[in-house]
Amino acid sequence: MRHACAVLVLGLFGLGAVASDQGGADRTLFDAPRGMWLATVKGDAPVIVLEERDGWRRVRLEGWTMGPASAPPGAPAQPPAAPAAPETAPSGARVQGVLAPDMRVGGSAGAGLLVLLVRESEVLLTDHRRAGEECTTRVRDKDREIEALRSDLDRALSSTDNFRQAATRNDQIKTRQKAAERERQQLVQQCRARALEIFERAAVQRAISDGSGRFEFQGVVPARYRVVALEAGGERPRSWSFDFLIAGGESKVLDPAADHAAVEADWGLR
Repeated sequence: MRHACAVLVLGLFGLGAVASDQGGADRTLFDAPRGMWLATVKGDAPVIVLEERDGWRRVRLEGWTMGPASAPPGAPAQPPAAPAAPETAPSGARVQGVLAPDMRVGGSAGAGLLVLLVRESEVLLTDHRRAGEECTTRVRDKDREIEALRSDLDRALSSTDNFRQAATRNDQIKTRQKAAERERQQLVQQCRARALEIFERAAVQRAISDGSGRFEFQGVVPARYRVVALEAGGERPRSWSFDFLIAGGESKVLDPAADHAAVEADWGLR
């Protein structure tokens, strides 16, 4: 059997990259930053980073695919394939919604984002709650450290009559404060990546929101679900989380207010 080498150049979602660096989690691949979802590959799959920009990585993934087997000489021609049966509409409910901007602060809709349809379970809720408790505790501790450094900075110039020593102490505290703020930002990114990883494992369908933030799922069987979407980056990255029940085959249009989940997908970490 002959093999052909496939070389793919794909956009790699920034959060997926952070998560995979920590423990071999799957990588989510897009065709461009904020583009179409293409596939999910193993976190330990060898990739070559070609470019990094705004929290995204453009990577090259090399692998092998199986090519068609060659027919032996003189083999009879294969009969033409039977015509494919007409496609039928998927059974189950249709779920539609929109990643709307926050009406309190304005902004734009969530366009071009990966949207996950997740079937809720006790395992999912437990994993998400535990990760949220750990992440919020770590971020809160880092906030206290930053606040203490700010207080030290306010007292630095009056801590001694020697201006040179006071200025040196002031500069040292500023350096520590900036480092702590960077560590906090990295911690929030890691926690949001962890949230995405938890929901990715439980996702039953995936979609990409259009330019207006709209998305749709079809063939959704009766159960309780959550729809989750997270922005990859930005100064204050957003998240959307809907909680709802499908009882039969009826269509469901998600209401951003009535169906808003009690617990945010990323625990509100910013």
